[in-house]
Amino acid sequence: MDGKSPTKNESQRIQALHEYEILDTTAEAEFDRITEIASRVCDMPISLISLVDKERQWFKSHVGLEVEETPRDLSFCQYTFTEDQLLEVRDATEDERFKSNALVTADPHIRYYAGLPLVDANGFALGALCVIDRVPRQLDENQKHILSLLRDEVVALIVNRQEKEKYKENEQKLKAFFDHSQGLMCTHDLEGNFITVNEAGARLLGYGKEEIEKLSLFDIVPAEGHSNLKGYLAEIVKKDVVKGEMRTVTRAGGMRIWMFNNILQANGNKKAYVIGNAVDITEQHYLEKDLKHTQAMLTRTGRVARVGGWEYNLKNGKIIWSEITKEIHEVEKDYEPDLASSLNFYKEGLHRNKIRQAIEQAISTGEPWDLELEIITFKGHALWIRALGNADFENGVCVRLYGTFQDIDRRKRMEAESSNSKKLFEDILEATSAVAIIATAIDGTITLFNKGAENLLGYTSEEMIGKLSPVHFHLPSELNSREGELSRELGYPVKGFRVLVEKAERYGSEQREWTYIRKDGSQLFVSLAVTIIKNIEDKVIGYLGVATDISKIIQQHKELERAKGLAEQASQAKSEFLANMSHEIRTPLNGIVGFTDLLTRTNLDTTQREYLGMVEQSIGLLLGIINDILDFSKIEAGKMELEIEQTDLNELINQLNKLFNVQIAGKGLEFYLDIAPEVPSYIWTDALRIKQVLMNLMSNAIKFTAKGNITFKISVLSREAETAVLRFSVRDTGIGIPDDKQAKIFEAFSQEDTSMTKRYGGTGLGLTISNRLLKMMGSELQLESTVAVGSHFFFDLDLRSIWETKDWKELASIGTVLVVADDEWERESLVQLLTKKNIAVLQAKNGFEVLQLLMRGSRYGAILIMNDLPIISGIDTIKKIREKIFNEKYIQPIVPIFDPQESNIVAVCDSLEIKLWLFKPVKPEDLYQVLADIHREQLPK
Repeated sequence: MDGKSPTKNESQRIQALHEYEILDTTAEAEFDRITEIASRVCDMPISLISLVDKERQWFKSHVGLEVEETPRDLSFCQYTFTEDQLLEVRDATEDERFKSNALVTADPHIRYYAGLPLVDANGFALGALCVIDRVPRQLDENQKHILSLLRDEVVALIVNRQEKEKYKENEQKLKAFFDHSQGLMCTHDLEGNFITVNEAGARLLGYGKEEIEKLSLFDIVPAEGHSNLKGYLAEIVKKDVVKGEMRTVTRAGGMRIWMFNNILQANGNKKAYVIGNAVDITEQHYLEKDLKHTQAMLTRTGRVARVGGWEYNLKNGKIIWSEITKEIHEVEKDYEPDLASSLNFYKEGLHRNKIRQAIEQAISTGEPWDLELEIITFKGHALWIRALGNADFENGVCVRLYGTFQDIDRRKRMEAESSNSKKLFEDILEATSAVAIIATAIDGTITLFNKGAENLLGYTSEEMIGKLSPVHFHLPSELNSREGELSRELGYPVKGFRVLVEKAERYGSEQREWTYIRKDGSQLFVSLAVTIIKNIEDKVIGYLGVATDISKIIQQHKELERAKGLAEQASQAKSEFLANMSHEIRTPLNGIVGFTDLLTRTNLDTTQREYLGMVEQSIGLLLGIINDILDFSKIEAGKMELEIEQTDLNELINQLNKLFNVQIAGKGLEFYLDIAPEVPSYIWTDALRIKQVLMNLMSNAIKFTAKGNITFKISVLSREAETAVLRFSVRDTGIGIPDDKQAKIFEAFSQEDTSMTKRYGGTGLGLTISNRLLKMMGSELQLESTVAVGSHFFFDLDLRSIWETKDWKELASIGTVLVVADDEWERESLVQLLTKKNIAVLQAKNGFEVLQLLMRGSRYGAILIMNDLPIISGIDTIKKIREKIFNEKYIQPIVPIFDPQESNIVAVCDSLEIKLWLFKPVKPEDLYQVLADIHREQLPK
């Protein structure tokens, strides 16, 4: 059969391999010696002991190959399983089975293979012992024979290893049992000297383990027991096994009582010793001592619970009452009852007849009884008791009755009071006239219809109870509508009366507004609360509905809705006015901005230029305020619309960099960019509005952070084939926001503290606008903040997404890339793109650092260098590198990155024989393509 296919009993083979517990174990010298011998005898550079698992081949020992495992489908060894003989492949490149194998076409470039299967006693092939060369070869007969002998040695080692492990495991289990036994486990010699003692036994005696092992039995047995101890030592030599009880003294002087079972253990030519196993029965001893006390306590408990016992011996006709039973009957302690007098205590009539019938039935059939009956005590008091009785039979004949009496008079009186209370409650229900209270059975039949229900609906209780269901006075269209809602929500049909009670039965209660139809045909609105009624067994036996007339409240709500509509119209008119006014104000302001800019380009003295700068700053602030008001007004007026389009996420990040890089650097803050590798390249969103939100969050972070750092992060919460849920977050180490102010900052024209407006400026509209824009996108801003620690704003968006369609496999062989940029954000952006493809990255800030690294001998898969570096530009740095000729045999790939506005780029690159360059902002596909081109140039021609 095909050697690559699983064998017929493949699952059993895998199970056998796992049972040897050898996979993924550490190196062992015995196996390593065999691979070393095989390599030397066969004169091969590679020798392996390979174990073939379900999906992989794992190397227990390997010479000349520094890997731990390879996929099974690449394995040569699995082809040895077909038969128990040598598999020899003299030239793998000419063998159809292997010539396309990755281990042949790539490293380690196998050409020759010889392997023997490792077959255990059960016939399972566990793996193979093999030798490998990178050139065609052939083994002579002597080498084949030695390889076969070594194979047998490997199988023996695997089998013996398993047996050793089992022996070691059993030894550990025995030691664990000895050490962790909760009793006293020990060994001692025939003079009574301890050899070993377990921890629990030593602890029970008050000693440490090492301490007690220096003692003997004579040290822990009291002096008065030494003669018995000597007898025990003599007896165990004769009988080999001795059982008994022994008393010992603890270190603190306390007494311990043990039940022991010891055996004599032969020890070959050495002296025999005794294995002792003792159970501590000290507590049991004292429990027996307490038994009488417990019995006395039970008697006292019976008196408190008013429970007494009785017995009737049918053989001699004698009746025995316990002390408590006599107390219940209020007779003297020496009273001796007989059957007739005992029955006469029961109240004449029903109660006496019941007990007499129960006794007769028990005597004839053995049936026990449990009755609640009333007696008249000896002193004439009426008393409720619970009488329990059982029968004993011998040879089919009842010989004894026995049981208990319990005084339950107090409980029976309470039950009577409860019945009275229930009747009172029912009377109150009838007297309640403002609220309709209606109870039903499980099937919906009305069982209670109080006075309030009669007043509300115009029906009498006689017309409703036992005849109709509440469905009768519900508006049919509402019931039909609710039927559909519940059926869709619960996933099964709900009809008729169940519409009113289904939710209450599932959740305990339900409150809902309904329309009732009175007997005269008029309608009214009610608030109906439905609850379930359960019995003492917690079983639902009916439903209770309490309805309140809310017709007036409904009418008030309608009037409020009309007033609300008018208010919203007024608000919309206000918002439209603000929007129009903002446009009108911005038009002349734009003129002022334009002419101010023109004026700054004229010849001005220092004072004039300073004044114009203040004018520009004021205009910029005013325009920001107007833009905020305009956006807010658009949203309020419902005129804001989103323009969803494909957006380059990397370009959006670079635009934010340009906007805020100078501000962050100007405040001396650290900036961290954290873009997850799985973030898509393109998303469908309103790029302008998403950027507006992020700009607001970044501006606030910079504004309210005096020192520390700001982190901008994009992560993927979940993804499908064409969509992803992205989390955008901005975290700072700024002033933070108190818990009680966090909700307020999302309100229009609000900051968490009014003093903030004076100190930091702003309209207080930024977060409000951002949050409303996000709500239009199906999201909202979320905040985590601690005062004096910082704030974390974030939001999640579910977006249509596109990931890179090209896999860029060639980038896997690119070495470490050196990123050179003075701007921290530009460096971080490039690092994120490279890290996304698992490319190692180092960073440098200027050309001098690059030259120093190269002079130390460092070499890189590529150098990405910004041209706009301080002091020495990127191009000048490249010139220096070429002049130095750090290694004439190695050409360092260098990719300059230019600003698109720079001139003569092609001419400059041609002069330095630079074939590849990039423009800012660097797009992912452009960067990956350049690195792929570098990889192709480095391949052998």
